[in-house]
Formats: sequence, structure tokens, C-alpha cells
Amino acid sequence: RENPGEEQRQERKRREAQKLKLREEYAGDDYERSRFWDYSVEQVEQYEEKRRRREDNRERGFTDYSQVNQRKYERDVAKLKPDLARYQRAKDEPPAESQHRPDPRNVDTLARSVEDQQRRRAALHKPSIAKEGEQVSYINQRNARFNRKMNRAYDKHTKEIRDNFERGTAL
Repeated sequence: RENPGEEQRQERKRREAQKLKLREEYAGDDYERSRFWDYSVEQVEQYEEKRRRREDNRERGFTDYSQVNQRKYERDVAKLKPDLARYQRAKDEPPAESQHRPDPRNVDTLARSVEDQQRRRAALHKPSIAKEGEQVSYINQRNARFNRKMNRAYDKHTKEIRDNFERGTAL
């Protein structure tokens, strides 16, 4: 499935590039070349590599969960930096009598990666901590914050009414 907004973005970029190309042809300049006159070759190559990586990593927007999962998988694999050449050689070799044992350093790296993911996931979902002895008068943290603001503003005016409710003598 394709992201519906992606085609519109690409078309807009094509139109802008075409306008720029026509403007440069009319002036007789080469835009790509003139753009990098102030920089060394190494700086330009580093910039182009960085721009390419940034474009590859750019979020494409939500279309479905399978694409989200695929992007997450690709990011995780890129962070682990597996040695694909060594993996391919080991796969092509005939199987030995003993089972293949992964390198302990790779196992530790994978374990740290999984623990880091769990830690980040847990940080996103903060448990609600009710203070000891506090009367709960809210349904979520946003409502609790709102209630605290209201109490700061109106507690002095509503104290008598609340006391009457608690005693059961309210009118």
C-alpha cells in the first residue's frame, strides 16, 4: 500500500525542480555545481551522504500497522549493525556437527537493545501514582491538574459548602 500524501509531495518536488532547472538553463548556470563552490569535495560528499541518510530515515506517515512494524524493524537492524557478509559466509558453509553458537558479544548487544526498547516503552506509559491518604477526585492526570487549579482559585470560597457536605448538613 502506498502513502497517499507521498505522491503529492513528490509531484510538488518535481514541479519545483523543473522550475529551478528552467531558471538555471535560462541564466546559463549549473545550479548543482554553483551550489557547492564554497565547500571542499569532502564536505560536499559528507553533506550528500547525510542528506541521503536523512531522506531514507524520514517518516513517511501512517498508512497501516504492517508498514509501521517494517520501519521499526529496519531501524532496529540498522542500530544493531549486523555483519551481513560474515552471516552470509556462515550460511553458505556446510553445517558442522555441533550447533552454531552466536558470539557472546552479539548476544549481549541484542539483549541490551531489547532492554533499552523495554525501558523506552515503559517511560512512555507512566503509571499513575496515587499519594497516600489523598482523596481521588479525578479520572486521569489531566483532570487532576485541572482540579488542582480550580482548588487554588476557589477553595477559600467553597470551603464551607464542602464541610457541610462532609457533615451531611448541606441544604
